[in-house]
Amino acid sequence: MSHGDRVEALCAVLGDEARVCGLLAGMLRDEQAAAIRLDPDAIVACLAERRVVHEELLRLSGTRRELVRTIASARGKQAERLTELLPLLAPEAAGRVQTRLRGLRRALLEARGLGRQNALFAEASLGGVGQLLEILGGLLPGARYGADARVAASEGTGTTTRLDRRV
Repeated sequence: MSHGDRVEALCAVLGDEARVCGLLAGMLRDEQAAAIRLDPDAIVACLAERRVVHEELLRLSGTRRELVRTIASARGKQAERLTELLPLLAPEAAGRVQTRLRGLRRALLEARGLGRQNALFAEASLGGVGQLLEILGGLLPGARYGADARVAASEGTGTTTRLDRRV
């Protein structure tokens, strides 16, 4: 593979990474919507899709790193990161790579922002559930609440109908 072909392959990989990050952003939006709708099946499906996308991103980043090392080595230099490689490239090639790199950075920022939003939403939701469980625990001491939000009264607490009367 010639030097020019390697640079083109690098540009293609950067474009693929940006495209896959865009897919990830779409999945994160879907996950957020599913969480708001309280749709656990959709949330689990999104998580499964995210795992596949994550594996693809890992594969692409490995390919990118290998291309960076190979291109730098062909120039008699060492580079592990794309930013270390850019000064070694001809201006036209460096410009093409930088354009693709900017696209990848935009896609990564969008996906990271959505990931943070989802994490904050999940954390707030879990905090709200914890508060509800505390309130319910005060209304029916000794009761246990399962993941399905059903009450299991422990011995000596009376029936669960007592909860309905007190609420």
